[in-house]
Amino acid sequence: MDVKHQVFVSSSYKDLVEERKAVIHALLELDCIPAGMELFPAADEDAWSLIKEVIDGCDYYILILAGKYGSMNADGVGYTEMEFDYAASVGKPILAFLHENADNLPAASVEKTEALQGKLAAFREKAKTKHCKFWTSPEDLGGKVSRSLVQLRKRHPSPGWIPGKFAASDTMLRELQELRARVSQLELEATLGASTVPDDIAQLAQGNDPVSFSPKLKQDAAGTVKETKLVCTWDKLLYYFGPNMLAECTDEEMMSRVKLAYYHAIPKEILEHNQLKFLVLPYVLEDKIRVQFQAIGYIAPGLKKRAVADKARYWRLTPRGEKHMLTVRAERRQPK
Repeated sequence: MDVKHQVFVSSSYKDLVEERKAVIHALLELDCIPAGMELFPAADEDAWSLIKEVIDGCDYYILILAGKYGSMNADGVGYTEMEFDYAASVGKPILAFLHENADNLPAASVEKTEALQGKLAAFREKAKTKHCKFWTSPEDLGGKVSRSLVQLRKRHPSPGWIPGKFAASDTMLRELQELRARVSQLELEATLGASTVPDDIAQLAQGNDPVSFSPKLKQDAAGTVKETKLVCTWDKLLYYFGPNMLAECTDEEMMSRVKLAYYHAIPKEILEHNQLKFLVLPYVLEDKIRVQFQAIGYIAPGLKKRAVADKARYWRLTPRGEKHMLTVRAERRQPK
């Protein structure tokens, strides 16, 4: 696959025109995409935000220093140094190329004031803390950039940029097609679930109709045990397990919430003598609850694909069931 890397080239501009051309030529020969300050004619605070975005999008950063410190912001910090500091702060792999004989450069190519000379000297020392090489001419610089970048790519691989024709493999396209088909299937099932009302719905137990069973519970501190009738309604059961089922839940999770509903139905005077873990739901009751909620159109088997090793049974609310659950769970206004 033809992967291209984007490289930010940072330097002062007017004194290094030929050097930048040599570096850009070397980058293009390596199938890299050069980017740099020449893209932004105005070195100001407005351009700085855009420059940072470009550095963020680059794979590598190259610094070229000779005898000029370069243009500065209002605080007296050079934009080239700001670019270098930002690239280092965001963890970009950096190559620094310093002129080997900066003191012998023509007068027009060096800073004239001691203040700027001091800033440049300090910047050079900072740059030496990164992978640093020295150059003497544009041709020498171009060759060293080529060799150094090849090594940097090996040490710090980057995903780079992929041409659009290679962005999606055949496998990815097949998976995308399968996902689209799955979405269509789910949309159809949701539509059917929202529009279909079970036959004879009025004859089926639901809402505030009771659903009870009689477990053996401790009646007092002495441990006296006897059957105690616990009564819930179908809406109360939905109140407890419905929210868990919004994103699908296992059968075990559903029944644990059903169990909690019955636990809270234990009379207060004997509740303190019993623990939730000792309350056991009969299998016949569990089956009854599953069947009834499917019969009235509130729940259905889960649709999500699970791992092969996952043998759990999953349930989901139908659109009809979700609508009713929200009605059951929603807080009512208090009378004024």
